[in-house]
Amino acid sequence: MPKPERTILVVDDSTVLLDQLSAAFGDAGYQVAHAIDGEEVFRKITAFDPDALLLDVYMPKMNGADVCRLVKAHPHWKKTFLVLMSARMSDKEIESYRRMGADQFLKKPFEPADAVALVDAALASRPVRPSAVG
Repeated sequence: MPKPERTILVVDDSTVLLDQLSAAFGDAGYQVAHAIDGEEVFRKITAFDPDALLLDVYMPKMNGADVCRLVKAHPHWKKTFLVLMSARMSDKEIESYRRMGADQFLKKPFEPADAVALVDAALASRPVRPSAVG
């Protein structure tokens, strides 16, 4: 029986990191969408309805903390596995992001394979949701 396809939305203003993560998740069998800023997230999340959201904290237009707060407040998206990424995250900030609903954190730089392993482990115990992607 084939493995059910998972979906992920990767959000970062670095096109290099977007390309690396998109390739790693694609190779792992995910359907991947990406966005380059916080405002674009909401267009993509509505159309794509991802199982997981990998989100940079420091982005133009709307930062990752604000996106996290809005996603986790939404009745449909609140259960989306959300990972915040940043090169600068203090313990105090992590605790604040956790209270906003962030599920996990990745400190940059990291290996794309580590991001895939983190998301795989988190989604392994969750049922595959019907996706807007057809």
